[in-house]
Amino acid sequence: MPHTKSHQTHLSPAEEEAQEQEDVRKLVNVVEESLERIAKITKLPLQEVMHVIEEVDVAQLMRATQEAVKNIADATDLDTAHITRIFKENRTATIENIVQRLREESQVCRGKW
Repeated sequence: MPHTKSHQTHLSPAEEEAQEQEDVRKLVNVVEESLERIAKITKLPLQEVMHVIEEVDVAQLMRATQEAVKNIADATDLDTAHITRIFKENRTATIENIVQRLREESQVCRGKW
């Protein structure tokens, strides 16, 4: 037979309720802080982050990202850190802008060899 919290901790119902509310408050803080970290990185609103998490297979996204960067590295002879920096320089850049920057950097790096 399962024991209730009040039997295990000898708390009154009011104390048990207060403890439950405190646990919920702490969990809310943890969830908000965790999602805010993702929101900061992705520049998405908190509500959107929750939808992305439920819709995206994070492991699959990570593999696809790594493969994309590897393919670009193979095509440009740039290392992954260099490619990532180019992508982060201008988050509103078009594909054409990114390609131009990758091409320029690739030519500079190849010229050094």
